[in-house]
Amino acid sequence: MSAKAGKPLVQTDAGAYIAWSGADQPELATEGLGCGLLVLRPLGFALPHYADSNKFGYVLGGSGVAGVLPVDAKERVVRLKAGDVIAVRTGDVSWWYNDNDGHADDLSILFIGDTGRALSPGDISYFFLAGGNSVLSGLDAGLLTRAWPAQAVYVARGSARVQVSSAAGDTLLLDEEVPAGSSFVVPRFAVALVAAGADGAEWVSLIKSARPAVEHLTGEGSIFGGLTPQVVQASLKVAPELVKLL
Repeated sequence: MSAKAGKPLVQTDAGAYIAWSGADQPELATEGLGCGLLVLRPLGFALPHYADSNKFGYVLGGSGVAGVLPVDAKERVVRLKAGDVIAVRTGDVSWWYNDNDGHADDLSILFIGDTGRALSPGDISYFFLAGGNSVLSGLDAGLLTRAWPAQAVYVARGSARVQVSSAAGDTLLLDEEVPAGSSFVVPRFAVALVAAGADGAEWVSLIKSARPAVEHLTGEGSIFGGLTPQVVQASLKVAPELVKLL
């Protein structure tokens, strides 16, 4: 066992994310822990995302703004300064912004989490709702849902067009018409699109969680509807009037 420095996973003009991986430090995987460092330069913005681990963020330096949208609750927007601690649960959607300009300090936030039930113990995995690596990439417009526990679905009546995106958003795990009498699985933290057929659709599902949750990404009571409109506009790069349609 030895102390090691983290490795940059993302580096852009907006900032960087440095991670400590269970692959490099097996002790992290063994103990079910994870660690990462987010550094945002002035006006740097971390797009809305969710993670597979409960974690807390400790502000090492700088200042900025963060928003956290818990499952089935209202968004909390808070100002951050050095020494602050903010908790983010598994599945909560969050965004982070260094709203300083000019020659201000970088906003640096250390995240330490419980990865015992993560997709890869020892690593905190993130799933973005916007940007080039969004989990929504490749999905058609329709009814978008997110199930962060694993979910088994049985189509009881009618039929449905179903698409299930991979965690990275680069491939579709499922893309087909599902008739009555068929079942499919939505993996943990995946995003699915379900569009009822001409005769409608009725389905029964089981979610493996003591705190089950299936959330719509668009529409009334949805994730995008619950986020600050300016954040949605900047993340999706759309006009304000289009944000209202989400």
